Amino acid sequence: MIPTIIVKADLCSKCAICVQECPGKLFIQISKDSFPEAHDLEFCNSCGHCAAICPKDAIVHSGFPQGYIQPVNQKNLPSQEGVLELLRTRRSTRAFQDKFVEKQQIERIIDAARFAPTSHNTQTTRYIVVQNKKTLEEMVRATTNLISGSVTKARNPLMKPLISMSLGKHSGAFFKSIPQLKRLVALVKSGTDRILRNAPALIIFHADERSAMADINAQLAIQNAALMAYSLGLGSFYTGYILAACQRDKSICRLINLPENHKVYGGLAIGYPKFEFKKWIERKPPEVSWL
Repeated sequence: MIPTIIVKADLCSKCAICVQECPGKLFIQISKDSFPEAHDLEFCNSCGHCAAICPKDAIVHSGFPQGYIQPVNQKNLPSQEGVLELLRTRRSTRAFQDKFVEKQQIERIIDAARFAPTSHNTQTTRYIVVQNKKTLEEMVRATTNLISGSVTKARNPLMKPLISMSLGKHSGAFFKSIPQLKRLVALVKSGTDRILRNAPALIIFHADERSAMADINAQLAIQNAALMAYSLGLGSFYTGYILAACQRDKSICRLINLPENHKVYGGLAIGYPKFEFKKWIERKPPEVSWL
C-alpha cells in the first residue's frame, strides 16, 4: 500500500533535514524558501526516518498513526562503556534452572527483537515460542535421530561421495565433526540433553522464505533478543542443531505449526541460568584492513 506524507506548513521550519535524511531521496525542496514535498511515494518503505528526524513534528506519515512516534528518553540510553560491558559479559548459557520463564519476560525479549534492523524495513521475522515440555522433548528426539542418521550415512563408503557433493565446501567440516556428533547422540540417548540443554523455553525465528534477506533479518533479531534476555537476568544460546534439523526434517516444522512457505532461520533457547559469570574473557584482536 502506497503511504501518504504531508508536510504541515504551519509547523515546518524549512530546515530540509528530511530532504537530507530520507534513504529513498523522496523529499524535494525547490529553494530555501519553499516547503519540502514528498514525491514517488511508491518507493517509500515506511522506515519512519522523516517523521522521527523532524524537529518540528511537521511530517505526517500515514504509516505512523498517533502513538507510533515517541520521543527518545536520553536518561535511559546507556553509556558507551555500559554498552561495551554488556557485549563483553554476555555469554551463551547452557546450564539452566528448572524454573518457568514468565510470559512477560519472553514478550520483552521479542519486543527487543522486532526493533532489529531489516532489509528495506520489511520486518519479515516472525516468532514461535515453545514452552510445552513434551514438545521440547520431541524436538530434541527428532533432532537427535536426524543427526544419528547423518552419522550413519557418513560412515557408508557409498554415501560419502554423495554427501560431499551435497555439502560442497562444507563437507570437510562435517566429516571432521562426526566423532563429536557421535558423542552427542550417545549422550542424548543416555539422558543428557545436548540439543536444548533442558532449557524451559525456545523462541523460533521464522519468515516467509520468499522474502528477500529474511535469513539476515532473523539473525539480527536474534542478537537483539539475546542481549535483552541477558539484561533481564536470563541466559540463552543459539540452537544450531535445531535450526539444521528444521531445515531438513519437515516433521519438526509440523510439530511447531510452522506456516506454509515459511522457513526457520534460527532459534534461541532461554532460561534462568544456574550459575553467574563474574568474569569475562578477552578475545582475539580483530583483523582489520584500513583502506
